[in-house]
Amino acid sequence: MERFLRIIVICVCVVYINAQSYHEFGLILACGDSDQEDFIVKCDDDQVAHVDFKEQKGIMTLPDFFAGQIELLSLYEDAKKAVSVCRIFLEVFKEAYANSSVPLESPWSSIYPKSDAQLNIKNTLICHVTGFFPPPVRVSWTKNNVNVTDETTVSRYHSNNDGTLNVFSYLSFIPEEGDIYSCSVEHKALQQPQTRTWDVEIKEPSIGPSVFCGVGLALGLLGLATGVFFIAKGINCN
Repeated sequence: MERFLRIIVICVCVVYINAQSYHEFGLILACGDSDQEDFIVKCDDDQVAHVDFKEQKGIMTLPDFFAGQIELLSLYEDAKKAVSVCRIFLEVFKEAYANSSVPLESPWSSIYPKSDAQLNIKNTLICHVTGFFPPPVRVSWTKNNVNVTDETTVSRYHSNNDGTLNVFSYLSFIPEEGDIYSCSVEHKALQQPQTRTWDVEIKEPSIGPSVFCGVGLALGLLGLATGVFFIAKGINCN
């Protein structure tokens, strides 16, 4: 069986603004047997920045009006040094736990559209896979039971607070009535792929309220006309 070891290091510092409020700033560093490393900067529960090791740069993930007020100098260079240290510890742990088994955590997946589906308007299906360990997971898509490989992308792995991982897979599509999409997840903790399906169902706006309003308006106008007729007739009789 393929063996995988991953180290996750979390460093947290607390900054007090006053006696009633404080903020937690933290770094999440992860490295493993695979080529993927993670270096994430967090403030409270928000991700401030992360490092894209493929692009060799730090990326701010806060909105522009916040990001412009925060400057993280040499983030990529610092992350490279931290990963080098992490890999030294990784080798030490691999020797220490050479005969131990790696715990397996099964993934849980869900599928949903990015926005409400409308006929012939491009949309995105999202397959969220979470709670698994170790990586990797493989996500595949089908449309009407036919494999789909175009228009699909996969996000980087993200760490959960319990040490497990989550990842997003995206499929660009144009909704057509009756189509059925599915995403299947494969992981070493699963005996068979975990598959979720999503049917294209376009909900047309109900015409019931409009019909009732139209009928009510027509009856109201008819009653008004009848009342005016009898009033006018009564005046003429006098």
